Amino acid sequence: MTALIVEDEIQSHKVIKNLLSQSHSDIEVAASAFSVEEGYNKIMEINPDVVFLDIELPDGLGFDLLKRISEPDFFIIFITAHDHYAITAIRFGALDFLLKPIKPDHLAEAIEKARQQFRKKISKEQMQILWETLANIQEKKLPSRMSISTADGILYLEIKNIIRLEAQQNYTEFTIANTPRKLLASVNLGEYQEQFELYKDFVRVHRSHEVNIDYVEKYVKSDGGYLVMKNGDKIPVSRKYRDDLLDRLG
Repeated sequence: MTALIVEDEIQSHKVIKNLLSQSHSDIEVAASAFSVEEGYNKIMEINPDVVFLDIELPDGLGFDLLKRISEPDFFIIFITAHDHYAITAIRFGALDFLLKPIKPDHLAEAIEKARQQFRKKISKEQMQILWETLANIQEKKLPSRMSISTADGILYLEIKNIIRLEAQQNYTEFTIANTPRKLLASVNLGEYQEQFELYKDFVRVHRSHEVNIDYVEKYVKSDGGYLVMKNGDKIPVSRKYRDDLLDRLG
């Protein structure tokens, strides 16, 4: 696979190139770019398989570069320094990112995803959710839908329809309103807890459970405390999370 690095910090170029040469010899860095304009021209020139794309560039944002490409057919790995809003948008679009300073194990995870999705186009829905999320965040509105990555591909959910989330080792199982089907997402529950942090209706109630309190039928004090959801599910409540839950329930 061929890679393009679009990043304005020379040190980041060096780190990525060194890590790739040491542990991912099948990834060839075909070119480097240091701005939105140069990055766009290089993409048109070399048609890369993977693009490492910095969020903040001298002449704009990495998102601006993507807006110039209607349907990217390369895997995107965003690079960012703890930009909460950018990370939120990236997660809602089910896209991948690396935090600075770049760690070898995080790079390895991103590269593995790139191999699995080799030459799969980013869907129009993913891009649309990315733009919607960015626009909503700038206007201080919460996104109304999200993308989740599953073994079957990328699925799109209305957030209001999510009843609860349950940890399944390194995966997360979604229970959705009006459907008996469970969705298994390839992201751990801790990341989703961060993703839903701004949503007052979503609350962690147990190390393995997060719920949408709009779907809570009742809280039962006996047996250590548990929730009965409107779909009949019973969810244990840990002492650690009980006070916050009861505050949310009012």
